[in-house]
Amino acid sequence: MVVTARNEEDLHRYLQTVEDIEEKETEWVIPSWIAKGGITLLVGDGGVGKTNLWCYLISRISGGLPTMLDDPDFERESPPGLAAAIDYQNKTITEKGPNRTCLFFSKEDSTAKRLKEALEMYDADASEIHTIDIEHLNGFNYASQNLEAFIEELRPAICVFDPLQAFYPHGASMSSRQQSREALDHLIRLGQMYNTAFLLVCHTNKRKTDDWRERISGTADLADIARSVIFTSYTELEPQHRVRYISNEKNSYAPLQETVLYTVGKGGRIEYKGFSEKRFADYVYDMPYQKAAGKPKNQTDLCKETITTLLQETGQMALKELDETLAEAGFTPKVMRTAKAEMENDGKIIRERTTAEDPVTGKKSAKWLVRPVTEAQE
Repeated sequence: MVVTARNEEDLHRYLQTVEDIEEKETEWVIPSWIAKGGITLLVGDGGVGKTNLWCYLISRISGGLPTMLDDPDFERESPPGLAAAIDYQNKTITEKGPNRTCLFFSKEDSTAKRLKEALEMYDADASEIHTIDIEHLNGFNYASQNLEAFIEELRPAICVFDPLQAFYPHGASMSSRQQSREALDHLIRLGQMYNTAFLLVCHTNKRKTDDWRERISGTADLADIARSVIFTSYTELEPQHRVRYISNEKNSYAPLQETVLYTVGKGGRIEYKGFSEKRFADYVYDMPYQKAAGKPKNQTDLCKETITTLLQETGQMALKELDETLAEAGFTPKVMRTAKAEMENDGKIIRERTTAEDPVTGKKSAKWLVRPVTEAQE
């Protein structure tokens, strides 16, 4: 549909000079780590304890208690921003006091079977934490009308989604920059309207690189959308070294924070262990596979290795299918184009245009195939 002056919203009432715009300070759920009104990513390998970590954080927030990410002199009893009780019938809003209201949605674990126990372990005020248990979340996603109704009613300080990809609208792809942006734009709008922080829990991919942006599973646009990015993992891979870290890799509203160290003790309880000057890239170099191999390979080389492996397994692939597989592995279109071009120039792969006839309709269609160059062809 073509937008015309007749159906486009009149924006003149919003037009103003920068001089007239009132400057607002950033409000925080956890000062300098998780800001209200924006998206924060919590990223880590599978099994590293991301769920336990966010349960710890919202438990402490709900109870007005300090977290290991807070400054020692921070008092959660009086954070900026107030929770509101809404009376829809009488159209009144009553301020309740410091906002400790938390909301979470998990498609990883059942609240009744696991998460409630984890929350209580960290002295949560269960009356301030709201959720819908896993069996009732089928079809619920970022674009759901119910989500906006929940946020408007509860005005939570923080809302957690675990994992990020499980709440994408049906048909939306994490590997598509445009579709990721469209999926998360709704959260950005809700965060700004209701002063809520959104914490999205993300998995890492399997690529061995010290570039934290390249390790986030999904499109690189996720890192751009987020106002803060937090990584958690082990300081070493060997089982005898079980110290974990929380590293702040991106921060739009404050300087990058010092890395926090912690362990998971008896019964799964998080125990603070101190600070570190290291960040994600430093810990990647600490890993045994990096010590043996030296500096991680760049993304183009990793993409070439992936293409070689795929073609060895299949013999040949349709170009479209190859690109989709590489995108799912986390490679950007630019890296994919560069890798394929260099492999062609080096005589490692061949692109061929073929025509096939549909056995049912008899219609002919053309497509591009990619196959490796054999020694005989060289």
